Amino acid sequence: MTDDDAGTTEQEEDNRLALGVALGAPIGVVLSLLLDNWALLGVGIALGLVWAVLPSGKDRRSG
Repeated sequence: MTDDDAGTTEQEEDNRLALGVALGAPIGVVLSLLLDNWALLGVGIALGLVWAVLPSGKDRRSG
């Protein structure tokens, strides 16, 4: 693995975290409006972050 590969992986990881928050917030708002409980906004953001840190299928090694 070269230094370029390490930088690319770190950038992809940062993008996944940003996407997790960006997708989790609207999910939390929808849950909050449906269930009339604004505490679920935090649940949506937490779900987005959990999704972001899970390894994607292409990150797994085969064999």
